[in-house]
Amino acid sequence: MNWWLKTRAPAAFFTAVILTTAFASLAGNAQLPIPSLTGSTGNFLVGHLITVLPAAVLMYAASRTDNRMERVAARPIHVWNTLLGLMAAVTAALAAAIAYALTRQDITFVTGRNTVGYIGFAMFLCALAGARVASFTTAALPIVLATTGWAPDGRARPWAWVLQPAQSGPAAGATLALLIAGVAVTLTRLTPAR
Repeated sequence: MNWWLKTRAPAAFFTAVILTTAFASLAGNAQLPIPSLTGSTGNFLVGHLITVLPAAVLMYAASRTDNRMERVAARPIHVWNTLLGLMAAVTAALAAAIAYALTRQDITFVTGRNTVGYIGFAMFLCALAGARVASFTTAALPIVLATTGWAPDGRARPWAWVLQPAQSGPAAGATLALLIAGVAVTLTRLTPAR
């Protein structure tokens, strides 16, 4: 298990979660100028974009391993990968809850929700297509949603869960669904060979 922990670099991930949460608490409400392909724009915030960082670090760590070796390992690597993803999501949610308790800013809740959603999305893609594809696609997701996810009235479309306000029930549901899908696929499937 020592080699698995060394390659997965959990300290780097947990540092990314803390830095993301702290930065979102300080500057998460700052707006980023992202052009919209639908002709209308809403408020795309720093807190919508930086929350992809922990998932990217998690995928970077997953890409550092030899998948061929892990596929034939006697140890339950897919179970360990699933537990790491779950611990990552729980850590992000707890960090956001603590930040919300300290600051009472809605952006901290958005930060936690989006970080958990990105982790679930990245886990799902990593199990199906590999860590490199998951890293790129997860990093591109907030930009794609920012350019296509706004309705003509300036509100986020229901499927653009990243852009939703803190109180959005559908966004919370989408986040939970992404995490459940990521956990289910990671638990039942080893990462494909590169």
